[in-house]
Amino acid sequence: MLSSLPAPGPPYNITSDYAMKNSRRKMEDRHVIINDLNTMFSNIQEDSPSSYYAIFDGHAGHDAAAYSSAHLHQYLVESKYFNSNPEQALKDAFCKTDALFIEKCEVENISSGTTAVCALLKPKEKQLYIAWAGDSQAALVKQGKVLQCVNPHKPDRQDERERVEKQGGCVLLWGTWRVNGQLAVSRAIGDPSYKPYVSAIPDVVEYALDGNEDFLILGCDGLWDHVTECMAATTVYNLLRENKGKSK
Repeated sequence: MLSSLPAPGPPYNITSDYAMKNSRRKMEDRHVIINDLNTMFSNIQEDSPSSYYAIFDGHAGHDAAAYSSAHLHQYLVESKYFNSNPEQALKDAFCKTDALFIEKCEVENISSGTTAVCALLKPKEKQLYIAWAGDSQAALVKQGKVLQCVNPHKPDRQDERERVEKQGGCVLLWGTWRVNGQLAVSRAIGDPSYKPYVSAIPDVVEYALDGNEDFLILGCDGLWDHVTECMAATTVYNLLRENKGKSK
């Protein structure tokens, strides 16, 4: 999913999305594009509407990704911290989504998980928040320079490995490093059989915007395993240039 960042002020968002199932029998991923949260949630009462974008990379089925794509933004705006502390609101939303999905798993005897990366854009405050659990990533591109916003949650990351082992899990090499020898990410929403080793608590970063940002790219590991940030940015710049030429 690609989203151009507007100059701070009245929001003007252009978004583009693309999804590919690849070799899996069913599509397990979901994405969400909400340019104006005020339109969906009248209780927010913002002078300048916030925007929300997210990618959920499901595994072991589509249930966790589908549930998260339907509910995480709802729990985000319902958080009492949405206006005063967006970082905490994002953490609340991830954890509530995870807790309620785990309850759903117990009732309906289902089990799946999903990584998540979410972008919350607040134009009036000139702030961008990126929250993630797992290995999906976000790249902020500004005047030809690319900033990778995410440090993926993988089992071989030293702090993640220590956290997993402290909670009684293990990290084993089976083709790649995996939690308990099976799951290749150390944080995710869902995955009830891996709790508490696989946490849903996200990392959150905040960026102050100055209006010179060109675009933001959100993508799951299926993109970043094969395309560098610079390659992705160059592709977007070329497409923008081509489309601008066609519009003349």
